[in-house]
Amino acid sequence: MKLICLQEKLFPILSAVSRIASLNKSGLPILNNILLSTENSYLKLVATNLEIAIEGKLRAKIEKEGNITIPSQIFNNYISSLPKENINLEVKDNELLIKTKSQKAKIKAISSEEFPIIPQPIKKEKIVLKSDDFKKALKQTLFAIGEKEARVEISGALFSLAGKNLTIVGTDSYRLIEKTIKVKENDYQGKELIIPKKTLEEVLRIIKDEDKEDIFIYPSENQILFSYQDFSLVSQIISSDFPNYKEIIPKNFKTKIIFRKESLLQIIKTASLFARSGINDLKIKFLPKEEKIIISSLNNQVGENEAELKVEISGNNNDVSFNYQYLLDGLLNLGGDELSLEIIDSNLPGVIRSTSDDSFLYLIMPIKSNE
Repeated sequence: MKLICLQEKLFPILSAVSRIASLNKSGLPILNNILLSTENSYLKLVATNLEIAIEGKLRAKIEKEGNITIPSQIFNNYISSLPKENINLEVKDNELLIKTKSQKAKIKAISSEEFPIIPQPIKKEKIVLKSDDFKKALKQTLFAIGEKEARVEISGALFSLAGKNLTIVGTDSYRLIEKTIKVKENDYQGKELIIPKKTLEEVLRIIKDEDKEDIFIYPSENQILFSYQDFSLVSQIISSDFPNYKEIIPKNFKTKIIFRKESLLQIIKTASLFARSGINDLKIKFLPKEEKIIISSLNNQVGENEAELKVEISGNNNDVSFNYQYLLDGLLNLGGDELSLEIIDSNLPGVIRSTSDDSFLYLIMPIKSNE
């Protein structure tokens, strides 16, 4: 294999691909490597950890076809240190020779025959989304998704399709996110998919900020393929049943407030300094007649704090305790300057929404008074 490519084209692709190799926990040394190969004037880079596989490609001047695998960490670190100019890559005697105008290096390689074959889902059914809409939706939902070690069915995001709408749902059983975005095309015959959080985190990383290009999603029986610009990412789908989350979203509420997001954020940040470590609790008292709420926190080892906030309020006197970190997460990820919080009582979940964006719902479980 022998070729010439640009450092500024190679490094962004290499950086994304090498991340997957760095996630290798299989114990197989070959998976710490990246597969380099040439095809139709392109240099292709592939990595896998057996759960996720990624391929990135870039145009190159191919002088000799071939393939090889290279340790991802040293290759990525070295290419990142080079100036933005032409790079010559050549395989000789099971080594990758790297040359620029003023530098050269050799990296020990391993034959590509040891690298696993990456299965490719059949592109039979597809979902097409605006990449910027999808990226924003992932940013707003991934933080609330549980970890794989806990419950596999909630270690990924639920993708629920209905017509031209895609609803993304994530939960860790303490809070729940529901975000709906528009679909440009959808001929997927199924209705729901559960996609691992780690997969979606990698998809999020490769989508450029404020990009106007589409992202193509190809689901199959047990795999899913994401295709975006010069990247293709294949992942397993979680084969489990997502909880019937609709059942826990209250239909009616006894107390509702509308408030300025920044005002409540500042009070919560201050109150968090006095919350009990490990419980992170703060109490909100709702006083409709006085058109205000009182936010308080108490830690016998530190002290206590209390703050008032004028709000638009309707319904009954009420109070509830929440984990302040879960409140902050919801407020920071909801769009708009004005939000609403609706509750029934201190034992049932509260719901936060934006008054200007009905595509997003954040449900948070209370810290019950007997805890």
